Amino acid sequence: MEKPLITAMMGVTIACPRPNDLNQMIEDIFEWDEVARGTVDASFESLWGIAAGSAGSEWSIYRSPNMERGMIRVVEGIERKRTRPMGTRWSGVEIVAMNDVDGLFERLKDHPEFELLSPPITFDFSDVGANIHRGFHGKGPGKTHLMFTMEVTKPTAGYEFPHADSTVGFIFSVPLVSSTYEKSLNFYQNELGMISMLTDRLEEGLWHKVWKLPPGAIVDISILKGDAPGFGLGGVELQGYDAQHIDPIPFRPEHFDGGTCLATYTTDHLDRVHDVISKSDSATILSDPAPIAQAPYDGARAFCFLGPSGERMEITEKSWV
Repeated sequence: MEKPLITAMMGVTIACPRPNDLNQMIEDIFEWDEVARGTVDASFESLWGIAAGSAGSEWSIYRSPNMERGMIRVVEGIERKRTRPMGTRWSGVEIVAMNDVDGLFERLKDHPEFELLSPPITFDFSDVGANIHRGFHGKGPGKTHLMFTMEVTKPTAGYEFPHADSTVGFIFSVPLVSSTYEKSLNFYQNELGMISMLTDRLEEGLWHKVWKLPPGAIVDISILKGDAPGFGLGGVELQGYDAQHIDPIPFRPEHFDGGTCLATYTTDHLDRVHDVISKSDSATILSDPAPIAQAPYDGARAFCFLGPSGERMEITEKSWV
């Protein structure tokens, strides 16, 4: 089988009206390090396909200590407006907790910039080869979903959570909410060649209770990874729902979504990925490969595209750190 065209997720970009509030939460609660900071200049706006000035003037990148992937880049932007629990396109981030997820919950639950949606709950995915894990979720600055997950049991081989040096580890996956599940699955699996590590279909149970879905509502889930060793470290968690259960957040192609708005993946085949996407009926190119002088690219090439549900993705040939 041919290897995936993309390697691993460097991180996500989160847009919010008060980026300093998110920066402070990441520093104080996550205890992550700021590893880069710079200005949002014209080269960034052209790369991302956004209007001038729409992402503010500065960006900053944070990571869990010593982690090379699963980071967060913060920019200024609009707040995500929600009328239903499931927000379309990139809906948030799932972050691994190495230990004491209940203690992390106690630190976050009364934080003025965190809106709790669900207290710690134990999920059992052992029937599909994964593990039992425990987690909670809420909304952070920008109203993006923040989910924190800790493994309770060891999964079967191939599903191990990568180790991190701090309690709040790294972005484990990025939920991609779609009403066109099969189209999105075909794009990521058959065009980009990503590997499906877990597939499940839910019609009732704890998932429906947490996300306030009616019994019988079909939820299709597929966690896809690129050509990187191990499990986690930023897979796409594709979630398929009927359109009536998805928040119809307006799509503005020249502006970032509020909250989680961009996922960045590395590749060893930048031109080939660009060629595949250029020919795809399911994606739209926003920018062509071009070197970006400023950090975190440092002269490496990158480009952006919109996926089947309008989700914005950045492909780069160099890691952020």
